[in-house]
Amino acid sequence: MPESGGNDIVTLLVATTFAAFLLNVVVTPIIISLAHRNEWYDERNHRKIHTTNTPRLGGVGMFLSFSIAAITAIVLFYRWGTPIPWIPRQVLFSFLGLGLIHGMGLFDDFVNLKAATKFFVQIAAASLVVVGGVYIRVLDFPGIVSFSIHPVIGIPITILWIVSIANAVNLTDGADGLAGLLAGMAALFMGLIALSRGNGASALIAFVLVGSIAGFMVYNFPPAKIFMGDSGSLFLGFILAVIPVFGFEGAIGVFAPAPVLTLLFIPVLDTILAMYRRIGRGLPIHSADKEHLHHRLIDRRIFGPKLLLVIFLAMAVFGAMAMAWYSLPGRIVGSLTVLLWSGAVIVATLLGKRHR
Repeated sequence: MPESGGNDIVTLLVATTFAAFLLNVVVTPIIISLAHRNEWYDERNHRKIHTTNTPRLGGVGMFLSFSIAAITAIVLFYRWGTPIPWIPRQVLFSFLGLGLIHGMGLFDDFVNLKAATKFFVQIAAASLVVVGGVYIRVLDFPGIVSFSIHPVIGIPITILWIVSIANAVNLTDGADGLAGLLAGMAALFMGLIALSRGNGASALIAFVLVGSIAGFMVYNFPPAKIFMGDSGSLFLGFILAVIPVFGFEGAIGVFAPAPVLTLLFIPVLDTILAMYRRIGRGLPIHSADKEHLHHRLIDRRIFGPKLLLVIFLAMAVFGAMAMAWYSLPGRIVGSLTVLLWSGAVIVATLLGKRHR
């Protein structure tokens, strides 16, 4: 990041992050009140662990606070003449996609859409991002190798990536504070990496997301007063997938698979295990069960604040490893990353065996 205007950018990052936090702190109680008045509660069933009537529309507050703060900050970036690697068309179509997937999640919170319908809308939302010109152009393994890929390959990979991460984060939303903590810490480390690489624009989006999530967590920390619902979990997964496609290095489409997958390894691993489990039992991959990683931890009496502490510590380790890609020799950190991933797979597998 250039020294000129650097202090202004940091000030803007702090101000907009805090603004997103305050906005959600103010908006969420209004949503809670409306939900109780209209009995908009998260449905209770055999898969879910809550036993009281709890509102499910926390995603609305996150989406509104994030969008207002982020769009305001982007406008200020342009007005101040700060170097920014995006053009209005890319921003517009990305927010259209974000709005579409949030709206679909909100609708699903009320009417339980069919899996095929949700999948189609998710593809449409991801496609809007691509139509705006935001798609993977370069695969970058810091310190090792970087190579360009043709749009014929990059575009479908981008759509698949966004849809996959949106659903992966959605699957983690099964305990008070869990999805918010996972997403918030992933966004925090994305922001730190982007800022360290001189990309204030991507850092801005990531930090504003952190502020919005923090405002929600005030009311979602166990025992939760409100859940985020699909309108929140799909929104979080979508934006966490899009930020790395905007890039950490200052150029659209320079995508770093290893650091990003490290940051999102917990939801990605949970999704892969769920798919393997369901296919092995001859069930549709979208079918629900109560054997996700958080369920397995809860079965061992690790729940509430203790569960969040375990996830916090795990995410701190994964986040430190992701940042190490930009400070240690590539081959060394690559080997350490493989060891970390392998260790996580072993722990998850052992939890599964003990569960049965």
